[in-house]
Amino acid sequence: MCGILSIVNTKGSVRSEQLISACSIIRHRGPDDEGFLTWSPGGQPAIWAGDDTASSTLNHWKYNKLLQGQTFKVGFGHRRLSILDLSPAGHQPMIYEKAGLAISFNGEVYNYLEIKEELLKLSHQFVSTSDTEVILHAWEEWGVKCLDRFNGMFAFIMLDYHKKELYAVRDRFGVKPLFYYKGGGNLYLASEIKQIRTAPGYQLNINETMVRQYLATGVVDHTSDTFDREIKHLPCGHYLKMNLDGDGAFTIHEWYTLVAKKWTGSYEEATIRLKELLIDAVSLRLRSDVTVGSCLSGGLDSSSIVCIAADLLKAKGDFAGQETVTACYDNAKYDEWNFAQEVIKQTNAHSHRTFPSFSQLVQEVNSFIWHQDDPTGSTSQFSQWAVFKKTNEAGLKVMVDGQGADEQLAGYGSNDVSFYSGLFKKAQLLAILDEAKAYKKETGTWPVGFLLHAMQLATGKAFTGLLPHKLKLKEVPSVNWLTHPEPVSIYKFPAPTLQENLLRQLHGEPLPALLRYEDHNSMAWSVESRTPFMDYRLLEFTFGLPERFLYKRGVRKAILRDAMRDILPPAISARRDKMGFVTPEEVWLKGEGKQWFLDAADYTCNVFKNMLHTDFLKKEINDIIDGKKPFSTVPWRVASLGIWYKMVTGDNN
Repeated sequence: MCGILSIVNTKGSVRSEQLISACSIIRHRGPDDEGFLTWSPGGQPAIWAGDDTASSTLNHWKYNKLLQGQTFKVGFGHRRLSILDLSPAGHQPMIYEKAGLAISFNGEVYNYLEIKEELLKLSHQFVSTSDTEVILHAWEEWGVKCLDRFNGMFAFIMLDYHKKELYAVRDRFGVKPLFYYKGGGNLYLASEIKQIRTAPGYQLNINETMVRQYLATGVVDHTSDTFDREIKHLPCGHYLKMNLDGDGAFTIHEWYTLVAKKWTGSYEEATIRLKELLIDAVSLRLRSDVTVGSCLSGGLDSSSIVCIAADLLKAKGDFAGQETVTACYDNAKYDEWNFAQEVIKQTNAHSHRTFPSFSQLVQEVNSFIWHQDDPTGSTSQFSQWAVFKKTNEAGLKVMVDGQGADEQLAGYGSNDVSFYSGLFKKAQLLAILDEAKAYKKETGTWPVGFLLHAMQLATGKAFTGLLPHKLKLKEVPSVNWLTHPEPVSIYKFPAPTLQENLLRQLHGEPLPALLRYEDHNSMAWSVESRTPFMDYRLLEFTFGLPERFLYKRGVRKAILRDAMRDILPPAISARRDKMGFVTPEEVWLKGEGKQWFLDAADYTCNVFKNMLHTDFLKKEINDIIDGKKPFSTVPWRVASLGIWYKMVTGDNN
């Protein structure tokens, strides 16, 4: 895991100060090593050292230091967190002279050993044991099509200085971030937005549409837009291409689309296949030249990862036990330690605990938001921040966790209407009755509301017209405290089938934001986070399963529970509640943090008064605090927006 950067100016020149500034601001992403590359057409690329270049690298390669005042057309900057091939041979940026290629790479290609073996048979020769060098040789052999072979999380920038072409690539599902910005004649490609904000003459061009949607829904990262109109995400599964002989224009191309592999076997066969795929995904993500730990909440997903990893390590003769990190709370309503302990006992893991508190939040909120580069949806992301802080304190550099399971296996509670609608569309009436009975057995009530809404989604106006107004499926309401009406959801209606709803979660909301939160939270503490559930083979498999394999007899993630039953402690496989990186946000808001939230809201209301009905918003927040309205994360979103704005603009008011 690393931090990457490229600055390109085809008409004018890039100055070395730009590279140095934009690279030093992300030292947290790669404290182990630093490097630069510069190139102009007609010449050869040059590798340079920086202030943080490792002494072993300097002794081996004898690089000169990049000094201020140098100019060039293309520059790369790299911050390295050494995970694979810790030697100077793994230093980046890396050049492959024979092919005329240079790369700055962030992430991991987990199946690099298998690809390397294939390339060795094709007469390729290697000088390192890194996956970075494998990417260079694969690009020489297969071009852009090499991406289809990669199983991993990655964002990289590739310079083909023979063909005078530049590429920027992002992995299939956007596990690794990559942002781009064009201004002042420069194209910036960067791991984090804060790098772009170092650009000469940069000024925030606030995206008001994004601000309104965020305040109303809490949703971010659901499109390529950011809170700055000029800064974009490179979409997942896409690459950017620029002809360096041209006028600075670039094109963006899709290289991957999720195509589900329709499952035709039995449920029992599917559980076996799911187990095989997940075990292999975890096995690949244990490849590392440093210790790999695990984030453990005590939920189904992270517990599955920890238990699988323990079995894999024991099979290799490693009985020492994993290192795990868990967020805990004194308030039992928000604490999962009892469940985490079950996993720790079974796996002989060595546990580390962190206790996020409101006082810690207040103390660290500026740093937390600065690292995120954007406001966050709730304080849940702060709980994750605290976990990775503890990870760093424990001396761990790589962690695996359960991110991505809910979005493919129907783990959220918002899938019911879409699930029943899909069954109605297929006229599976007996299945609907069976599921409704099972739902009542699980919850004690019949899913009448879900069924009425599902029938309307499935049949359209014909059925809706027969219902009284209060039972009709309605568009989501808008908030009354924004000057421009904004719905409380980015979708007007639930998706008509479960698979379509899961695709929304995968590509729209919430997974893209959760992946960025995790990347920035982990890298803030110089930790690489790996997500086995995001293995593309697993996603192509799960999205091809029948809906009732996922949501079966009122039980969410049914197939995962059954696949892991002989691996997990019984208390985990039997769990029905879902918590995640939860915090006592409601308790903080209504107790010790009340005045802090109100003061933060005052600042935001003043700064964004042209976008807000401030009296209505303040009443909304006070009503939530006083219990007159149900708890929501609106107060945090308002506070987070103001904190972000103050940091980005330097406003001292």
